[in-house]
Amino acid sequence: MNRYKKFIKKGVSEQISKIPFHNYAPMKRLSMLSKKRFPSSNTHVAVHFVNGNHKKMSEYSMLHKHSADEINLIVSENSKLKYEIQLGDEKYRVTSPTTILIPKGVRHKAKLISGKGTFVCIILSGKYTSSK
Repeated sequence: MNRYKKFIKKGVSEQISKIPFHNYAPMKRLSMLSKKRFPSSNTHVAVHFVNGNHKKMSEYSMLHKHSADEINLIVSENSKLKYEIQLGDEKYRVTSPTTILIPKGVRHKAKLISGKGTFVCIILSGKYTSSK
């Protein structure tokens, strides 16, 4: 028994500032799936619990790109979570629930405008690089 136990793990809390091209922000970030946590995985998943009412919320994401496609899910219970998403030189204001597909190589960043909810980051590679 317990043949599949290795495929079940609790999320690990991480500071957003430990992620390349991100600054400190008062949010809870959980690393859920990565090559480090599950060596056979070809996907990276992180969940961010955000609250735009926090007085010290700052611009935490800098313009960057990845060597793999990325998906962002912006979700809240009341459809009031608002973000500004920059893809290349274009900026979009979005409200939850929203899905954003960021093709590999496209420079991007996310800026919390207001609201409370969850921002999910999925990178479709277990081994990817980030750069300006």
